[in-house]
This record gives sequence, structure tokens and C-alpha cells, in this order.
Amino acid sequence: MNAERLVGVFRGWLLRRISILLITIFTAISINFFLLRIMPGLMNVFQGNLGRSMTVATGISVGRIIAGALPWTVFLLSISVVLSFAIGVLLGMYMAYNRNSLLDRFLSLFASITSAIPQFVLGLVLVLFLAYRLDIFPTRAPYSIPPSFSLEFVGDLLYHAALPVMTYVITTMGGWMLTMKSNTISVLGEYYVLAAEARGLPKRRITITYVGRNAILPLFTRFAITFGYMFGGSVFIERIFAYPGIGKYISLGLPLRDYTLLSGLFLITTITVVFSNFIADLLYGVLDPRVRVRR
Repeated sequence: MNAERLVGVFRGWLLRRISILLITIFTAISINFFLLRIMPGLMNVFQGNLGRSMTVATGISVGRIIAGALPWTVFLLSISVVLSFAIGVLLGMYMAYNRNSLLDRFLSLFASITSAIPQFVLGLVLVLFLAYRLDIFPTRAPYSIPPSFSLEFVGDLLYHAALPVMTYVITTMGGWMLTMKSNTISVLGEYYVLAAEARGLPKRRITITYVGRNAILPLFTRFAITFGYMFGGSVFIERIFAYPGIGKYISLGLPLRDYTLLSGLFLITTITVVFSNFIADLLYGVLDPRVRVRR
């Protein structure tokens, strides 16, 4: 019996030693690979050297392509997210104050339907009817007049961005509407709102200071996160409307297997999403006094 126990103890010791040996070898191999392969790449990234495009724009620096495309995507998404957020919040509060009315039911149905529509489907529909059938909006190029610091050029930019912005706004504002409606209804039942009404405070002050501010607070974190994920999902919209942003170059690089360009674009997209989440956490910590950061 003692011999069997000794054999069992030795077997366990041997397995542990072999496991440690294998882990050590694997760690050494990983470190060597990291130092030889990954570190030079990281140094190039920190220096802004992301390589050169292989097929989409042969020989052109990836950093140069990103520098030219990134402002267009940021411009398009900034307008879209702000408009979608503002419209959704205002309509959501209106729905909450007029819940169960005919207009509330219509807006709730509208929000549910538009939230379920894929962006590329709505984009194709808008292009078909508003661009080709009715010829109201353009679908090619981000502007049609020479660039300049003038209101005319800004108006031309907004005119050419109308369809993609419309697509983003229609497909995303439904979520803001329903969330704001739910938050507002929840806040309206809080004791401090009832106390403010009992004190006879002006309705406008109650709506803005007591109800609106507390109902909109959870949406700020989602606002930053939405920007990040819309940035990552801009491929279809920018491809449909031929908008010269990050998404367009991703859609061009995939079929042509431009791995260098795609690596740089995916890196920028990942950084944007992660940074947006970080901003969302900071906003929530600053805006909500109930949140305390543990030191």
C-alpha cells in the first residue's frame, strides 16, 4: 500500500514537472517569436509606418490612405450620430409624456420597424428612389465644387452626405426613442419628481432638470459606444454611396486581398471602438455622481 502511494506521489510530481517544463518551453518560444516578429511591427506602427498598399493603390503608403479617408468617415458619422441622438431623445421624451396616445403607438411602431431594417437595405432603397428615380440627391463623390473655406462648400458637403446620413439616422434613432421613452417613464415615477410637482415647480423646469437630465444620463455611454460600432460598420454604407471613407477602402481591399491596407484599416477601426468605450466609461463616471471610482 505504501509502495502504491509512493508511486502515485511520484507520478503526480512527474506530471507537474513535465507541465512546468512544457509551459517554460512554450513561453520561451513565444517570447522569441514576439521579439523577432512582433516588436519590429509594433515599432513601425508607433512610427506611423503601416506599410504600402499592395493592390488597391499600389505603392501608396497605408498611412497616407488612412489620413485621406478617416476625416470623411468621422465627418459622416459625427453628423449622423448627433442627429440620431437628438431626434431620438426628443421624440422619446414626447412619447413618454403622451404614452398610450395614437401618436405614441405610431412612433413606437415606427421605431421598432426602423431599428430592425439593415442599413444596407435602406441605403439601397434610398439610392433607388431618391437618387435614380427622383434625382434629388447625388450618389457619387463627396462634393461637386472646388474645395474652399466657404459656406457654399459646406452646404455642398452636406448635400452630398444627405443620403448616407439619412440612412444612419433612420436606422439608429429608433433605439434612442424607445430607450429614452423607457427611461423617462421610469424617472416620472420617482419620488423626487412627484415632490417637485407637489411643490408647484414650473413644468418646464421639472421636465428639463428633474426628468430629462436623469433619463438621458444612461444614454451618454451608449452614445460613445454607438459611434465606435457605427465606425466599424461603415463598410456597406460607404460602399453603396461611394463615399471615400474607411469603409470604402475596406470593401475595396477585401476582394483584392490587400492585406497591408486591410491590417492598417482594421487597426484604426479597433482603436476607434476601444477608445469610444473608454470615453463612454469616463463620461458615465463624470456625469453620474453615484458612480465612484475605486482607488
